[in-house]
Amino acid sequence: MAEPMTLTIITPDAVVYNGFANFFVGRAVDGEFGILPNHAPMIIALDMAPLRVDSPDGTSHTFAIFGGFVEIEHNQVSIVTPNCELSSDIDIDRASRAKQRAEERLSKRTPDIDIERAEHALARSLLRLKVTKQI
Repeated sequence: MAEPMTLTIITPDAVVYNGFANFFVGRAVDGEFGILPNHAPMIIALDMAPLRVDSPDGTSHTFAIFGGFVEIEHNQVSIVTPNCELSSDIDIDRASRAKQRAEERLSKRTPDIDIERAEHALARSLLRLKVTKQI
C-alpha cells in the first residue's frame, strides 16, 4: 500500500486539519474528483461542497468547504479555503434557522432584499445541513 499523503486544510483563521490521508474526495468547479497518495502535481479550484478525508486509521472526516484551492505536490496536499467546518462542529439548529431565513427572503423578493446574498446564505446553510446528514 502507498504511503499516505500529508493533508493540510488552511483558512484565514486557523489550520483546520493537519494529518495524513489515504484518500480524499471533493468537488471542483468543474466536477467531482478523488485523490490518492502519490498523485501527479496539480492545482484544483474548489466549489462550495462537502470534502471527505479517509485517514490511514480507517476513520473518515467530512468537512464543509466554502470554495478555495487544492495544491498537490510531492505527496503533500494543501487546501486553502475561506472557510471550512468539520461536520461535528456544525450547529444544526443554527444552520436550519439560516436556511429558513434565506428561503423566506427569497420567497418575498422585495426590492430591499439582496437576492444574491440570500442565495449564497441558502447555499451555505444547505451545505452545512448536507455534511451533517440532515438533508
